[in-house]
Amino acid sequence: MASKTQVSPLQVYQTRDFNGLSETNHLSNAYLTEPEKVGSVLAYAFGIQENNVLSLLTGGIGNHLTVSNREYEWDLHSQSEKAIECVIDSPDASGTTPGYGGQPFKIVLAEKWFDVSDNLVADDAKTQVHVLSEPYQSGNGWVYTVQLTDPNPKQFCDPTYIKLGARWSKDWSSVEEYSNKGGGHGYSTPYKLQNQLTTLRKTYKVSREAAKAVMVVELYDPADPSKKTKLWTKLAEWTAMAKWYREMDRSYIYSKYNKDTQGYVKLQGENKRPIYHGAGFREQISPANKRYYTKLSYEILDEFLLDLSYAASKWGGDHKFVALTGKMGMREFDRAIKEYAKGNNITVTNTGTFITGKGAELGFTGYFRTVTFMNGIELTVKEFSPYDDIIRNRELHPVTKKPIESYRFTILNFGRKSGRSNIRKVSMKDSDMAMWHVNGSTDPYGGVAKSISVQRSSGIDGYEVHFLSQCGIMVEDPTSCGELILRAI
Repeated sequence: MASKTQVSPLQVYQTRDFNGLSETNHLSNAYLTEPEKVGSVLAYAFGIQENNVLSLLTGGIGNHLTVSNREYEWDLHSQSEKAIECVIDSPDASGTTPGYGGQPFKIVLAEKWFDVSDNLVADDAKTQVHVLSEPYQSGNGWVYTVQLTDPNPKQFCDPTYIKLGARWSKDWSSVEEYSNKGGGHGYSTPYKLQNQLTTLRKTYKVSREAAKAVMVVELYDPADPSKKTKLWTKLAEWTAMAKWYREMDRSYIYSKYNKDTQGYVKLQGENKRPIYHGAGFREQISPANKRYYTKLSYEILDEFLLDLSYAASKWGGDHKFVALTGKMGMREFDRAIKEYAKGNNITVTNTGTFITGKGAELGFTGYFRTVTFMNGIELTVKEFSPYDDIIRNRELHPVTKKPIESYRFTILNFGRKSGRSNIRKVSMKDSDMAMWHVNGSTDPYGGVAKSISVQRSSGIDGYEVHFLSQCGIMVEDPTSCGELILRAI
C-alpha cells in the first residue's frame, strides 16, 4: 500500500481583529446551541493540533456514545462455536487403542456443549467422532460417549486426544433416516461488562489584558470546501482548552476503576462525596493480550496481530489496527520492518517505497507508518506523545535513557459493527462538556465594566472560566486489542 498524505481541513490563527466575529459563534455560545457538532470540532482540532490521538479517534470523528447514568453496562458476546477442553483423563485413555474396531469410548469435557448426533473433531483436525448419547455429569466434567466415524476397523483414537487439556469442537450434526431430532445448538450467554464515568474539571483565570488576544478556528468540510465551521475564543481559553483535552486523553489511557467489590468508592472530595474513576483503555484491555518483548521483530508483530485478528474478525470488515507508541517505539518498529525487508530480499527504492517481487507496495515515508502483513492484516503506527512524557514516565531504559513507556505498543481495533466503533468516547447526556464563566472587570466577549451600576460576580481584574465533563472511554470488545511491552534488560 502506497503511503498517502492528507492535508488537514483545519485552520487555526490568532488575531486581535474582531471583524466578522459575533457572540453567536463564540466557542461557548456555539457549544450551547450545537453541543455535539462543536464537541466533535474541538476534539478534532485538539487531536490534530496537540496530538491528543484518543480524543481525535473517538469524539473527534463521531465515535461517541451518550448515557443517562454514571454507571453503564454492555454485553460482550462470546463465540457461538468453541473448542471444549477435557477436564480429566478419560477412563479409556489408559488403553493404547481407544475406539478400535468401532467400539464406543468416552471423553470427559468441561461443558455440556454438544449433543446427540453431533460430529466432533480432535486437536489434530482429522480425528472425527460421533456423539452417541446424551452426555451426563460426573464430578466437574461431562461424559460423552462417542464413536469414530472412520469405517476402517483398525482405526483408533490417539489417547492423547482424550486426556486432560485436549480439546474438541463441533463440525456438524448427522442423523439416521426417520430420526427423532437433530443436533444440538450450543450458545454462550454474553459477558456483562461495566464501567463508570469520571468527572473531570478545570478552572482558569484570564486577565483583562490577556482577554484581548483572539483565537479563530476554521474547520472545512473535506467533501465541500465551501462549507466551514468558524469559531472563536480568547487565546487564554484556547491554551487552557488544549491542556484540558490533554488531561482528558490521559484519563482515557490511565484511569483505573475505583469502586470496590462491595460497590463503594473510598476516595472522597472536600465535601466528603465520592470521586468516581472509570477504567481507561489500558485497564480494559484483556490481561491475556499483554505480551513482553526484548527486541521487536516483524515475526513478533505478525504473530501478535494474527492472534488479535481472530477476536477482531467478529467486527467484520478489514483487519486494520492502530498502534500507539512513543518515539522509541517508532524507531523499533522502523528497524524491525527494515531488517525483515533486507532478510527477505525486499528492496528499498529511491522513491521511499518497499517493493516486493510481486510488485506489492508497503507504505514507507522515512519511518514506517503503515504496513500490510502477509496475512492481509494492516497496522498503522501512530506516534503517541503521552508515552514520551518524561514528566510522567520517569522509569528510563538502562541504555538509551529514554522512557520505558516510549517503547510500548498499544494496539487498538477501531473496527465497526452495526455502524458503531469498537472504541468510543462515553459521556453523560447533557454533560459531555459543561462550560461557564464568572465575570470580573471584564467578560469573555470583551465587555469591560465601566460603571458602578454594572454588577459582577467576581472582584478579579478579568474573568474566570470553568470546564466540567462526565466522560470516559469504552472498549466494547477488549479481546480484540492488546499491548506489546518492552522488558528492559
